[in-house]
Amino acid sequence: MEKKAKTSRGEDKRIRIVEAATQLFSRYGFKRTSLDLLAAEAGVAKPTVYAYFTDKEAIFVAVVEHVGARLHAAAEEASNGDAPIEERLAAMLSAKHTTYYELVEASPHAQELVDSQNRLAAGVVEKADRAYLRLVAQVIERSDLSPSRAGLTPNSAAHLFVRASSGAAHDATSGASHRRHVAEIVRVLCLAMR
Repeated sequence: MEKKAKTSRGEDKRIRIVEAATQLFSRYGFKRTSLDLLAAEAGVAKPTVYAYFTDKEAIFVAVVEHVGARLHAAAEEASNGDAPIEERLAAMLSAKHTTYYELVEASPHAQELVDSQNRLAAGVVEKADRAYLRLVAQVIERSDLSPSRAGLTPNSAAHLFVRASSGAAHDATSGASHRRHVAEIVRVLCLAMR
């Protein structure tokens, strides 16, 4: 269980711990990331880690929440503006899927991270995914796309974009190639809805 920080300075330390954990879990996996290593990476004493989190599982859940919030904020930012819908959707989908690819799928510990996520933070992920899908559906609904031409609603079109983009990792070799795959998927799907 996560403990509550009391000050903004305390919040800075908490964020440092979570950001360090994000990198370490990606680099070493859940099992090999020790609290000693985490404290050293965050530049805090091990008792400081325990002042904010009861155990490594609580830190992992905080990482999933932090990454989810960061992905949603990036997708929300990409959704705004006057760029063509293809660019906005590609940026929104890359904000989620390319970042996930770089943090999890490209990690040598991908399966362990996915298993840990499913075991410890499935509810957090489900909630974040629902909010993300709502955002994508809203952007589609306010765009010049006509999902009904493809027999879809804005909500089902959002699901299609997300499902298709989750496959962009297939034969991706880098974040850049992953982003390129997402852009290609978006371009083709948008053509079908015009």
